[in-house]
Amino acid sequence: MKFNPKFAKLIKSTRESFLAKRSHTKKLIYWEENHRLRDGPGKALVFIIPTRGCSWAMSQSGGCSICGYLYDNPEQPDFEKIVESFDKIIRESIQDNQVYSIKLFTSGSILDSKEMPRNVLKEILSTLKKYNEIEEVVLESRPEYITEQVLEQIDSNIDISKIEIAIGLESANNKILKDSINKGFLWEDFERVVPRILDKGAKVKAYLLFKPPFISEYDSIVDIMESVEKCVLLDIDTVSINSISIHRGTFLSELFDRRGYRTPWLRSLTYLCKQIKMEFPSLRVICDPVSGGNERGAHNCGDCDRSFIDALKEFTLTQDIVVLNNIQNCSCKSDWKSYLIHEKISNKEVVLP
Repeated sequence: MKFNPKFAKLIKSTRESFLAKRSHTKKLIYWEENHRLRDGPGKALVFIIPTRGCSWAMSQSGGCSICGYLYDNPEQPDFEKIVESFDKIIRESIQDNQVYSIKLFTSGSILDSKEMPRNVLKEILSTLKKYNEIEEVVLESRPEYITEQVLEQIDSNIDISKIEIAIGLESANNKILKDSINKGFLWEDFERVVPRILDKGAKVKAYLLFKPPFISEYDSIVDIMESVEKCVLLDIDTVSINSISIHRGTFLSELFDRRGYRTPWLRSLTYLCKQIKMEFPSLRVICDPVSGGNERGAHNCGDCDRSFIDALKEFTLTQDIVVLNNIQNCSCKSDWKSYLIHEKISNKEVVLP
């Protein structure tokens, strides 16, 4: 079995109490941001497409323990209006002499036909195909929806070499996937689908989750490093280190409210980025903590948080670890070290700076 039934039941119970409060907005949300493309810095247009929401989150298994994005999705999406708005935004946003990544998020899986009808995705990709300025198109999906047929359909509508399929792997450790996240798939499912994507000419980005519930910060540092190594062996060239932020209506939020969880340290994220980049110099490493500097997101003591967040953003754009060494000095460094030592983790040797 790919999930823990007892854990899933707890997650489902929390989910059901919040589903009645879900959003009914059908508006296409987007913004522009600086972005690190494979060939260097550029711009990204980020779209949050209001589909019905993640099928795994709506299943009897309750979805992931840490994710509350479902509550932002409408029950009845208006795809005609979505396509109309999307075409207008792209037409008005793309500028000459600029390179772009287009990130298409649904708060679920854009390759799940129950979320995103095939004809709608075809229209969106056909629009993007018209613009030479667009060098990268990011599609988020769980592994089970990434079939040969789906990849062939994508290839028939856009140059598939521009496609990056982003998968929320979270961890290469099956125990963490089952008993901490309730991900609903295993490392082997991810491992099986990656060659299928690469063989078609598309690329893969793996999201790795830093400090899921029940996993200490120290253990999560070890797990991220081990997961990155396994991803690199699959010829994945991009990993995104996503630190926990507390979503309302989740099992993790209840744990946090009972003081059973502390969100990660920004110091741990900078440490991880340096270690990963030193060990795998050609890997594109992305880290942009959601709610960074807040209690419900990655934070340090408060005094030095902005310095760390800015450094992580600059590192993501430049891929230069030097910027992570020029961070404001702060006395909370000793608190961070003491925190990790206090966890009494000794299963791996990790040398802290």
